[in-house]
Amino acid sequence: MKIKFLSFIASFFMVSFVITSCLDDDNNIEYSPDATIHAFALDTAGLGSYKFTIDQLSREIYNEDSLPVHADTIIDKILIKTLTTASGVVTMKDKSGNDSVININDSIDLREPLTIKVWSTEALAGISPNQTKEYTIKVNVHQHDPDSLRWNHVGKMQDEIIGEQKTIEFNNKILTYSVVEGKNLKVYQNSNYSNWTAAGTNTTGDLTSTLPNSILPLNGIILATANNKVYESTDGVAWTISDKFSGNVKTFISKIPVDTDTKITYIKTEDGKQYIYSILESELGAADSEKKIEEADKEFPVDNISYTTFSKGSSYYRNIIVGKHEPAIEIDINNKKVPITIAWGYDGNVWAKLGTKSTTAYCPAFDNPTVIYYNELFYVFGNEFESIYVSQNEGIAWQKANKKFSFPHQDWNESGFTPSIEKPEFRGRKNYSIVQDTENKFIYVLFGKEQNITFTEEVEKAEETRATESKVRGPYSHDSEVWRARLNQLWFDLNPEYAGQ
Repeated sequence: MKIKFLSFIASFFMVSFVITSCLDDDNNIEYSPDATIHAFALDTAGLGSYKFTIDQLSREIYNEDSLPVHADTIIDKILIKTLTTASGVVTMKDKSGNDSVININDSIDLREPLTIKVWSTEALAGISPNQTKEYTIKVNVHQHDPDSLRWNHVGKMQDEIIGEQKTIEFNNKILTYSVVEGKNLKVYQNSNYSNWTAAGTNTTGDLTSTLPNSILPLNGIILATANNKVYESTDGVAWTISDKFSGNVKTFISKIPVDTDTKITYIKTEDGKQYIYSILESELGAADSEKKIEEADKEFPVDNISYTTFSKGSSYYRNIIVGKHEPAIEIDINNKKVPITIAWGYDGNVWAKLGTKSTTAYCPAFDNPTVIYYNELFYVFGNEFESIYVSQNEGIAWQKANKKFSFPHQDWNESGFTPSIEKPEFRGRKNYSIVQDTENKFIYVLFGKEQNITFTEEVEKAEETRATESKVRGPYSHDSEVWRARLNQLWFDLNPEYAGQ
């Protein structure tokens, strides 16, 4: 940056003062003690408009709205667009430690806080040399991309969890179920999101060796289905066969707030056909409380169902579900059959097919899918953890989420690479469950211990072409792990001072 020496400017003012003193009083020049900055702006073209605050008490100049992440590649050589003072003279220290005048026509490096000095005309004229003020310019830049999903390892569960698992929230506890050693159904009860080390407890009663295919927590009671039967528990440990349902209940679908009650939906098998039923929580066990809605559509999911609930207005709720289809739903893409997921929606009265079979807006099939409502969008993912799919229109059309909103993936071309906590790899994993901390906007992924994990990825061929080839990665192993993720923007909104920590 080009700067001019202050001594020349000061000499000019002092000479002016001497000359003025020799003239009539009518020609006196009044010098001002004003050494404040009245306006400041940077040339942030290409980044948008950013307002800078001038704190006259602390003498700090800063932008409340941080510049985008990686903006340090711009502010290392940036122009000051506006710097308004009474005298027009502002200095900074040069490499020799001397005050030199800033030329705003030249770029300046603001990656680090910069101290500048404003000179009043009285100081420049030598009348009041101390009539100067120092200001510190600090340009705030986001350290984390607001559109990125940030992942953190937060602990582990018990390594005896090596198979399928299901996790629910009930009575301010997080309950994870898994069959251990191939025979005992255990429940792991953690009291909060910061400690996941609870030892497993064998379930008792009528449900002791089978992992339920659906678990539904309600007010004071948990319902579960296994082998076309309904089980209930008031503590998550002791289970009995429920007498609140008749017939063969295949699986619970979802629950949804309706007025002051909760409506439960589920699938029954009758004469070889699947029917959708509903019941109000307040009427569980009452005579004639089960209501048949309709026969399940052939494309309605019947197993491994995941649902999410969202609000339409202050009191109107809807469910969106995904699950495993039997038989699989397929579409043709380049003469190849591709299994897909069809989402369904429920408004408390009618189930409606939402998903599309479009070859450009479909969601692929997953053996164990999960749907979540997060930051006013819908996301679907599942075993193998290759990609996350997003819908912006309530489950109708889907597309791969932005690469910023993704699972931890690593470069396997790195010599001797092995996944670790520091360099995590999610692809290929199968045994997991999900729980959301809606208050703090966290998504928790609970992994059981797995060994000999492999997955296939497409990589560019060594030749200078755009062609790709499939490569099998792995095998790798990991102990039980708990990870959490949060969108950086939500982190900033909730706790801007400690965002990303």
